Amino acid sequence: MKLAKQSKPEEAKRLYLQGKELHKAGQLTKAEVAYKNVLRILPRQPDTLHMLGVLAFQQNDFAESERLLATAVQYLPKHGLAYYNYGNALRKLGRFEDAIHAFTRSFELDPSNITCLEQLGNIHKELNQFAKAHGYYDQLLALDPTNAIGRSNKAIALLTEGRFAEGWDLYEGRLDGQFNEHHFVSTTLPRFTPDWDGCMPDKPLLVLPEQGIGDHIFYGGMLGDLEKAGIEALVCVDERLVDLFRRSFPKLMFATPRKVASLYSGQALFSAQIPMASLGRLLRREATDFRNVRSPYLQFNQAQSAELCSTLKQPNRLLIGVSWQSVNANHGASKSCGLGDLLPILQTPNADFIDLQYGDTSKERLQLEAKTGVTIRRLTHIDNKLDIDGLAALIGACDIVVTVSNTTAHLAAALGKPTLVLLPWHTPLWYWHLNSMDSPWYPSAVLLRQDTAGDWRVPVAQASTVVKGLATG
Repeated sequence: MKLAKQSKPEEAKRLYLQGKELHKAGQLTKAEVAYKNVLRILPRQPDTLHMLGVLAFQQNDFAESERLLATAVQYLPKHGLAYYNYGNALRKLGRFEDAIHAFTRSFELDPSNITCLEQLGNIHKELNQFAKAHGYYDQLLALDPTNAIGRSNKAIALLTEGRFAEGWDLYEGRLDGQFNEHHFVSTTLPRFTPDWDGCMPDKPLLVLPEQGIGDHIFYGGMLGDLEKAGIEALVCVDERLVDLFRRSFPKLMFATPRKVASLYSGQALFSAQIPMASLGRLLRREATDFRNVRSPYLQFNQAQSAELCSTLKQPNRLLIGVSWQSVNANHGASKSCGLGDLLPILQTPNADFIDLQYGDTSKERLQLEAKTGVTIRRLTHIDNKLDIDGLAALIGACDIVVTVSNTTAHLAAALGKPTLVLLPWHTPLWYWHLNSMDSPWYPSAVLLRQDTAGDWRVPVAQASTVVKGLATG
C-alpha cells in the first residue's frame, strides 16, 4: 500500500516546525536549512521569513536580517514581534529613525511587550536625546516598577548626564538577578556579610568585582578614597591587575575572586561587602566629590618602564602609543576604528609609534607599512592582553597615548599619561559623559568625539593637531 504524498503546505508546515525546534535547541545551521527548504516550497511564507531574519540577527548578519524582516513585516502588518525584531536589526545598522518607527509600531500592536519602551529609550539615549529617553524609561517603569533592566538603563542615562546622586541610587538595579548576566556582575562568590553602608567598618571591608577589566581599572579610581580614610579592605580584581593594584594601593589587600572564594568562604572575617561600582553611590554623589580625585592613581613598574624607555625612546622624538580597537560585545564596532583611520596621526614628523592594542595586529600593521611606509612597533615579550602590568610599564615609557575607548584608554588615563581618547558620536559608555573634552575621572585624558556617526575624521584631526604640536614644539 502506498503512503499518501504530503501536500506542499503540509510539507512546508512540517519543515517549519522542524526548523523552530532546531532553532530553539541552538542548532542554527540546521534550522537555517529547514527554513530555507520551506521557502523553496512557499517562497513568501511570512513566518519563515521572520524566523530566518531572527536567525540572521543571531549570527550578526544584520543586513541580511533587515532584508528578511523588512519582507516579513510587509506580509505580517499586525505581527508585533516581527516589528520588534525588525527594529533590532535596524538599530544595529544605525538606522535609528526607522528603528524608532518599528518599535513604536510593535508596541502599538502589542502593548504587553514593554521591552519596546526600553529599546526606544535606548535609541534616544544613543542619539543624545536624553529628555525623550527618560520619557520612555519612565513609561516603562510606570508599567513595571520592579523592572531591573529599565531601572539600570535609566540610571546609565542619568550618570551619562552627570546626575550622579539620582543615577547611582537607581544603578543598584543592576544587582537584581534578572540583570546580573547582562552586566557581568560576579555571581560566583558567596555572600560573606551584609552590604556596606559607608560607615567605618570594624573589620576589613570586602570589595567585590564586576563587569570587565576596564571597569575594574575605572572603578578602581575610588579605592584611593578607602585608603585615604584608613579603611582596611580586601579588593577582588582580575588576576591580571593584582600586582599593579598592590603597587598602587599599598595599604589595601588584593586577591583574585577564586582565591577569595577558596580561602574566606564561611569565615566571619569581613565587616561588610560592596560591589566595586557601588562605591560610586557612597563616594561620588556630587560634582564636588571629584575635586580631590587622585591622578595618577595607578603606578607602573618604574624599573621596567625605564628599561623600555631606554630601548624605545629616541632623542628629540616623541614616542606615541596607539590603540584602535574595542572587543566590547555591545559597543565594540561603534567604538573601533581602522588603523588606516589614524594615518594623519601616524604621519606626525619626529615621532615613533608603539602598538598598545591587544590581540594580533600583525596583518593590519604590515598592510599599513606596505601602503604608507608607516611603521608601528610591536613588542613581542609583552602580551598587551594578558600582561597588564607590562602594558602599564610600556605606557609609562610613552610620551602620549592615542586610543579609542577600551581597556588601554582606562589604563593610560589611570596612570596619569596624557591620553587622547577618540570617541564615537553617541556615548555608548556613560563614564565619558556628554560634550566635554575633560573627564572628571581622568584629569590627564582629553576626549575627542565624532561629529557624525561612524566618521573618525574630526577626532583624528584634533588628535593629529595635538601630537604634531608636541612633536614640533
